[in-house]
Amino acid sequence: MGALADVPAATWLEPAHGSGVFVEAIARSGVGKERIVAVDIDPLTAPADRLARTIRGVDFLKWAEETDQRFDRIVGNPPFISIAQLPQSLQRSAMSVTDFNGHSIGKGANLWYAFVLASLRLLRRGGCLAFILPSAAEFADYCAPIRQSIANRFGRLELYRCSRPLFDEVQEGTLVVVARNYGLGPGLVSRRSFETRAGLIRGLPNGSSLNGHRCPNGRAVSGTPIVTFGSIAEIGLGGVTGDASFFLMNEKKRASLGLPRRALTHVVSKARHLRSALLTQNHWNDLKVSGERIWLFNPSMKLANHPQVRRYLRLEQTEGGCNRQAYKVLIRDTWYRTPMPPVPDAFLSGMSQHGPWLCINETSKVNATNTLYVVRFLSRNPKDWYRYALALLTSEARHQIRRIGRRYPDGLIKYEPGQLGKIQLPKLRIDADHKGLYMEATASLLSGNAALAKEIADSILV
Repeated sequence: MGALADVPAATWLEPAHGSGVFVEAIARSGVGKERIVAVDIDPLTAPADRLARTIRGVDFLKWAEETDQRFDRIVGNPPFISIAQLPQSLQRSAMSVTDFNGHSIGKGANLWYAFVLASLRLLRRGGCLAFILPSAAEFADYCAPIRQSIANRFGRLELYRCSRPLFDEVQEGTLVVVARNYGLGPGLVSRRSFETRAGLIRGLPNGSSLNGHRCPNGRAVSGTPIVTFGSIAEIGLGGVTGDASFFLMNEKKRASLGLPRRALTHVVSKARHLRSALLTQNHWNDLKVSGERIWLFNPSMKLANHPQVRRYLRLEQTEGGCNRQAYKVLIRDTWYRTPMPPVPDAFLSGMSQHGPWLCINETSKVNATNTLYVVRFLSRNPKDWYRYALALLTSEARHQIRRIGRRYPDGLIKYEPGQLGKIQLPKLRIDADHKGLYMEATASLLSGNAALAKEIADSILV
């Protein structure tokens, strides 16, 4: 509870008490039982119940409509479940909750949204709240009214995004929202992103001291005009080996041949190697362990004299050696040296079933072969790379992409670099967590939910 400081006589509410994790934390910070109210629909008691004025077996949403109590601090982790999936009795109370434009939220919203709306109506002026929410809270259409309302009503809003779930049973990224000084807005907004939950937890107590920007009041600001993809990045082919069976190999083959690692280049060589929004060294190591061909035999002229390298170079084609008559091999000055582009900023598959998307390269040495496109951004600021990558997933960009693909008889669609370069990228807000949003959007795209990926990207359109 370090993110919300207690003050004398402040009253606390936990609207989804459960086993009492939050109540225990509130009590450890010195808040007495008489100042804490905990509500939960589960009638089964828990040891932490004794630390609060606990109300069990009650639907919080109905209770919130009827109570005249108001609170200075509200904290919790409301249920993440679609209202449409609730039992009929609970569904009716949840879907009838009204948002700040006066409309019922309906069955299409999520239960956490109803909990936050009901909690806000129980908060005293000057009060604070802290909720753990799904990452969709920052971009889902159904909760747009509450995003604007919070920005306008609170003196300070802190958003902490974690790319990994805070709880093992939750599979998506997490957003921790801390809102301070209810009724004294519009105030300042600050955003921070963390790779791990441990980092997020360490960052929470210092949130109120972070610099922030003014709430945008519905108007976002972009620092760049509409641009074409080709004006902000160079798109080209990876290295052309001329004989992939000779030059590309997995770790097992490399080890069996005794080839030194310094005689090979780290590469990705298939669209399936691009598994998420970014490629890290750990991701590449996973590909290596799983037996993928991620080594490109590409020894220097000096290393050509290494005994095992020399032996491999001298193999006849019938023994697994190189086809020296292959055109791309034949025309090279040094036949065993595959010309490679500089280590790229991103990879892109021209024939992905999901359409073109960018896998940002967070390694310092992984390159690609010509089955993939390599991307080099003109900006050397990696934050810009994620913004451009996210813009490529917007509805506007995807609409253009549908018109430029070349469909092959087997159903695959190929996208040429020249055509990709003409795609106009719309403006995105520059104050957003582009990397975090891009990771969420790409995960949705690769899981088959292209609509949600576009919704995430469109959520920060100017």
